Amino acid sequence: MRRPRFLIPTILVLVALLVVLGACAQATPQVVKETVVVTKVVEKVVTKEVPAKEKITLIITSGSGSAGSTKVMRKQIERYMAENPNVEVKIQEMPWSSTQQHDMYVTWAAGGLPVPDIYRIDIVWPPEFAAAGWILPLDDYIKKYNVNMDDFLPGPINGVTVNGKIYAMPFFTDAGLLYYRKDLLDKYGFQPPETFADLKEQALTIMQKEGIPNGFVWQGDAYEGLTVDFLEYVWGNCADVLDKDGNVVIDDPKAVEALKVMVDYIQSGVSPEGVTTYKEEDARNVFQRGDAVFMRNWPYAWRLLNKDDSPVKGKVGAKPMVHGEGCKSAAGLGGWNLAINANSKHPEEAFKLIAYLTTPENQKELALEAGLSPVRKSLYQDPDLLNANPFYETLYDVFLNARPRPVHPRYPEISAVIFTEVHKALVGEQTPEEAIKRMSEQIKEIVGK
Repeated sequence: MRRPRFLIPTILVLVALLVVLGACAQATPQVVKETVVVTKVVEKVVTKEVPAKEKITLIITSGSGSAGSTKVMRKQIERYMAENPNVEVKIQEMPWSSTQQHDMYVTWAAGGLPVPDIYRIDIVWPPEFAAAGWILPLDDYIKKYNVNMDDFLPGPINGVTVNGKIYAMPFFTDAGLLYYRKDLLDKYGFQPPETFADLKEQALTIMQKEGIPNGFVWQGDAYEGLTVDFLEYVWGNCADVLDKDGNVVIDDPKAVEALKVMVDYIQSGVSPEGVTTYKEEDARNVFQRGDAVFMRNWPYAWRLLNKDDSPVKGKVGAKPMVHGEGCKSAAGLGGWNLAINANSKHPEEAFKLIAYLTTPENQKELALEAGLSPVRKSLYQDPDLLNANPFYETLYDVFLNARPRPVHPRYPEISAVIFTEVHKALVGEQTPEEAIKRMSEQIKEIVGK
């Protein structure tokens, strides 16, 4: 008996429906709806289930929260997460010491850990980290997301560029400054000091007349901060560590003389013996209490020194560092940058966050609320920032021309030699001549020149 012809298309439609329904039954419970037409014969509308957008987690490192930068970053990240609900961002705070931070990053990176996704790295680390393959070049992302690099200061950009590629985005910049009690200098008819000798004379005079216990405080502990301080004395006395060809030139009478100035500041009582244990915050706390006439520190200190509860509010000036006779002042280039861990599972999402944190608006907020100097040139003309940090205008050239520390993939080893040998001289374990000689021999072994 022949079957009716209408049964054949009916059976085909039923089979199609069963296939679609079977697929729906196996879908995940978290879905969004999309309408599709199964066949033109039935014109039956059903739903196909599509997985929701995956939520990812990024981890970014930040410095110690004592200067307020982590608080500002947290606020900016909360805004970012509100605008990007598929992204959760966690902050991992790091120790204050840049030397300790470096050692932690090396341990993580050498172990191939995928987190933290974003490293906040010192200006001197990109050559080392890039050579080791620990961080990613950002040029393709910069181009894809149209980031305007022309607005960034040249020093920070040069610091993060390795073999023609950008390996980190500048986050904030630094240049060493000499802070001074302008009220006390005015009281005794002094102009801010220009030379090493000027500072010593003024400090001793004001200490004696005012009963202030310290003339000059700075970063004298055996860590990266001491390397930068020492380099400012060396550069400011017409000497250097490496020449333009990478040859070691630190074994120079001018370098010995620079170290003798640092030692003499301690032995003469201008600086306390305890300065050999000071980092940035130790020096700032002493100066902010009113217990020192001069201080070498970074720009972040300005906002803290002028807070409403600061004993020295409105009494402080800032200028380029002192220097030797016949030489020019030199500021060490500092600053921190945001790089992407080469093992991150979410490098593109990490870059999007980095680009957000370095916009002019967020840079301005970081400068106003944490006192960190912006890396964008346009912000040095911003009225709000000039009102909060008046030295931005007068010391803009200092930021523009700050000198980088020796650029070399093995810089951390070079720095460790420098601060170790300098510290031994400061505490009297060796003479400045011995320190410079040993420094030169060890750095030559490192760089091979």
